[in-house]
This record gives sequence, C-alpha cells and structure tokens, in this order.
Amino acid sequence: MSTDGLLIDRPIVLLASERSGGNLLRAVLGSHSQVVAPSPVHFLINIDPLLPLYGDLTDDTSFREACQDVSRFFQYQIAGHAEPPQPDALFENARERSLIGLMDVAFHYVMRASGATRVLLKENEAFRYANRLANRYADIRFLYLVRDGRDAALSWLKSPNHFGGISHIARTWRDEQRACLSLLCDPDLSERIRVVHYEDLVSTPRDIVESLCDFVDVDFEESMLEFHGRDEIRAQSAGVRNWENLSKPIMEQNFNKHQKELGWWRTQTFNQIAHRELAALGYEVPKVSAIHRLGSQALSVSKEALGLALKAGRGRLPKPVEVLARGKRRRHFGQIASELEARQRPRWPREH
Repeated sequence: MSTDGLLIDRPIVLLASERSGGNLLRAVLGSHSQVVAPSPVHFLINIDPLLPLYGDLTDDTSFREACQDVSRFFQYQIAGHAEPPQPDALFENARERSLIGLMDVAFHYVMRASGATRVLLKENEAFRYANRLANRYADIRFLYLVRDGRDAALSWLKSPNHFGGISHIARTWRDEQRACLSLLCDPDLSERIRVVHYEDLVSTPRDIVESLCDFVDVDFEESMLEFHGRDEIRAQSAGVRNWENLSKPIMEQNFNKHQKELGWWRTQTFNQIAHRELAALGYEVPKVSAIHRLGSQALSVSKEALGLALKAGRGRLPKPVEVLARGKRRRHFGQIASELEARQRPRWPREH
C-alpha cells in the first residue's frame, strides 16, 4: 500500500508522445513478474473532463455515479479483455474522491487481479498530470521516453489512426517535449524522472532495461527481453495495426528512417519548428536551408495578410500603436531566444 494514503505503491508513469515507442516499453516492463502494464485506456484525459458533470464528489450519489461510469469505461478497451473493476468495489475502497483517487482505486484493482505488486500506466498526455500525480505519490517514478521527432513524424504519417500534416505533427511533438522538458527543469520532480531515448532502448535493450529496473526498484528478469512471446502481447499485436511489431523481437536498427523516407521539405519543416527541442535531447539538427526558410515565411505572411484582410472587412483591425508594441515585443523575445539557442548544448543526450 502507498505510504501516501492511496492504494498503489510506487506507481510508474510513462511520459511519451504518440509514435515514440511507448507500447514497446510498456510491453517490456509489463513482462516483469511483479509489474502489470495494462493496455492503455487513457484514463486521465478521458475522465478528467467529465468530473464537473457529476457535481460534488463528496456526495455519495455523485461519487457512486462516477464509480459506475469508471467501471463502464474499463469495459471498452481497444485491446485486452481484463475484467473491469466493479462499481461497488471502487466506491467502497477509494481513498479519496478525486480524479487521482478514482485512477488509484481502478488501477489498484487491475494490479491485484493480475497478481502484480507494481503498475505501469501508459497515458496519453500524462505530462499534463505529472505535478498532480507527484503531489499525491511521493514515491512515483516517471519514464520520459523520447524518440527523434522526425522518426516519430514518419511513423505518424504512416499510421492509419493518426492525421495531420508535417507542420501539425512537428508543433504537437515540439509542444509535448516542451512540457516534459519543463518537468525535468523542476528540482522537485527531476529526480523522479528518467529520460529514455528510444534509439538506446532498441540498440542496447539489455543495458537500458537493466538501468530502468534499477530506477523503478525491481530486479531485472530475462523474460522482459522475450516480451514478444507472451500470449497477451501477441493478442494485442494482432488486434491493433499500429502494434503489429510487438509480436517481434526488438528491431535494433529501427531508427533514423526519416533520413531516407521523410523527404527534404518535410524534414526541413520539422527542423525549423522543433529545432530547439531536438537539440536539447541530443539529436543532430542541420541548419534549415534559406530556400525553405523563405518559402515558409512567404506562406506565413500570406496567411497573416489574408487574416488581416478578413478582419479589415469587419472593421476589426488593431490600432497602429498596438501593432508597433506587439512587433517590438516579438523582436525582443526573438533576440533573447536566438542568443540562448546560439549557446545551446544537448542537456539530455542519448546514453549509448
């Protein structure tokens, strides 16, 4: 039992962007005899927006309704057929009536049903909840899995379930790394976060998995590297197209594919948008070509001009003094950022 009054002891939470290898790491760690890593249900981002609709959770009727819906939520997993926690069990055993309390009691049920003593949670956008989780679990451990954003973008573009062009993907990846890197810069959190590069995980899996076991305080087991042979993982691999590789041994050369497949314009676009985050994480970022920079600036100016024209038609143009003030502020911020970027060195590079 947690020393913080909650049910889960020493939870492990994965922080990662889409298409960064999160399910591979989940499958590896979930193959440990004492760790359960359930098929992701993305509890936090789905349940959190619903909480205001229940009203006061200290009221038994409201909290019981929330427990019933959490139980229903667990019935509809994308992959896996674990028995969902029952509403009465959630209601009676929850240590607090909150988002974290509901998550805690639900996944404690999943953990106990599997016979494990530890649980790893793979949650989309878990970095948005890291501070709340850390405030409630003093012994929590975060694994920040990062993959070269250009390889992640290539995987995103190939995925049947992910949409958007390269600019959207690059901004999404950039903003999510910024959120995670900000957590690493917080002295109250940094010691509880371990940065894991996907490239290290696939090229030197034993070294990385052994070090992760040490970080989360479990003994390394050889079976962890044979995750692909487990019936549960094979079933998940067969059921979800994006997880097809889970039923195969780790592909040790599965990185830097963007160099041949992403294309010049897309690579340049990604580098221009996310160069700061790529460099901070130790990835090589060639200088963006003048041709691409001019082209992207022309597109940006044309979009802004169209926006101004539409606003002018509605009589909503900004005042000249406001335009000057905003432009001056933007230039000054750009100068500060440029000076810092000129001195930038990788702070979280690959280990191997």
